[in-house]
Amino acid sequence: MRTLITVPMKNPRASKTRLRGALSDPARDRLVRLLYRRTLEFLGPVAGNHGAALAVVTGDTVAADMARTAGFAVIEEPRDTDLSGALTAAGHWAVDRGYDRLCIIPADLAAPLATDMDRLLSSEAAVTVCPSVDRGTNALLLSPPDAIRFRYGPASALRHLEEAQAKGLTAVLLPLDSLSFDIDTSACLTRAMD
Repeated sequence: MRTLITVPMKNPRASKTRLRGALSDPARDRLVRLLYRRTLEFLGPVAGNHGAALAVVTGDTVAADMARTAGFAVIEEPRDTDLSGALTAAGHWAVDRGYDRLCIIPADLAAPLATDMDRLLSSEAAVTVCPSVDRGTNALLLSPPDAIRFRYGPASALRHLEEAQAKGLTAVLLPLDSLSFDIDTSACLTRAMD
């Protein structure tokens, strides 16, 4: 099955706003770009091991240039959209190009492990949800790429499972420690630095 691994990346100046009390704007921008670069570097070998293609969905020109340099395709993020809208565009892009599966990985994981990615990409369910520590959705694997409507936001892990169940699709909740921890708040930042 042809798999597309996709990383959504919004403009760094609009990212990590919950860290404003802990980091200055320039420091926040550097952190966002560092995490993004590390994610791209991490996913290259993972994709190679699984025969997957790579893409970034973004409207940011610097993020797009970094993606192309790392060998990722770039999916243009629609203007004035949220994460769910950006990933809907990525799902359509993947379907149009004949991909069977879409794997979504955030750009801000603290320390992802290849073994956890292997477990995720080995799932045979139509919808596999890797929850974040706050019950959001950190990683998501869909077959086909537009299997469900994206429902990102608070408690989205449960909403994605409910969406799959309402469509009669096989759905799995797959808690994977290294894919559950992203850096969104000052508490997350403190934990990552420990």
